[in-house]
Amino acid sequence: MAVDAHWRLIPLSDFQCPAPPATTRLQRGWHTLQRVLGVTEEPEKGNTEDLPADAGFNREPAVLALDRFLQDWPGESQEVRFLLEPPFSAVADIARDWAAWRQWPRLEPPTTAQLLTADVSAWWQVQQVHGPWLIDDLTCYFLRTARGMTFLRRLLIQLAQGAFGPGLVVCNSWTYRFITAGFDPGLTAVYCFAPATPALLRELGIEATERQLLRLTATARGNAGVALALWKAQHNTSPSLPHVPACTDDNDAFVLYALLLHRGLSEAMLQQVLPMLAAEQLAACLLRLLASGLVAQHQAGWQISPVAYGEVREFLAGRDHCLDDF
Repeated sequence: MAVDAHWRLIPLSDFQCPAPPATTRLQRGWHTLQRVLGVTEEPEKGNTEDLPADAGFNREPAVLALDRFLQDWPGESQEVRFLLEPPFSAVADIARDWAAWRQWPRLEPPTTAQLLTADVSAWWQVQQVHGPWLIDDLTCYFLRTARGMTFLRRLLIQLAQGAFGPGLVVCNSWTYRFITAGFDPGLTAVYCFAPATPALLRELGIEATERQLLRLTATARGNAGVALALWKAQHNTSPSLPHVPACTDDNDAFVLYALLLHRGLSEAMLQQVLPMLAAEQLAACLLRLLASGLVAQHQAGWQISPVAYGEVREFLAGRDHCLDDF
């Protein structure tokens, strides 16, 4: 099967968010004013029954594109490469599919004891891996606490030195930005998928005009999973697009940032990451965010809602939080 040119891998330094059409920038300002005034308008309806969920699209073309990009690697190289995953983009799923196809083993994340003692050697010894490997989610290798960062820092140094041989590391884009902002081990082989184009969104099943698709790619910041979620939400028979309430405060921002940084957390883990919030404060905060549609509760814990991602990112930007590059 030929590789789909709609999916492309690029160096992180080449990534540029799609620019919205001029009319979209005007509409965005108008919608902001409408929210302030409490005015709502009925969105256009459409048939979205056949659209996949945000991460449920056919990943085979993306897997083929990843395989073509990595076809000459590792060879004799001991290089570790990093593949960044913007929230809801399904990059980790794509990498897992690719690694299974290549028959590369997935490394197990550290236990709580290994994480807290920063025992990278003990963690590696139990992997029993020979040859190239995959780390499919680097967020499992740290916790933003006083004791929860050392393991990851030591691991990154050893990965950069080639201590464990070649491998592919999938890293949440918010995690990568947080790590490199305060501790940069000089990672150079960092890649990502190019932003989604209107052609790619059509391939995923979205039927719309070119202008609508350009507007959608800009709103979703080139993220195919977010674009799917937004399109379905905007065209549901009972549309419900969340907005950050005016009363949202710093505590809410801390919770939202922690959920993005860790790719979702349980309430107990959130309490560890945000010890300045009393248990009842945290619980009340989560309930407020849930009621406003900014977060969703799953069996494993709490996550940002895909349709709220753009709103949450814009809100955190206004609070001077460390944003990702996507």
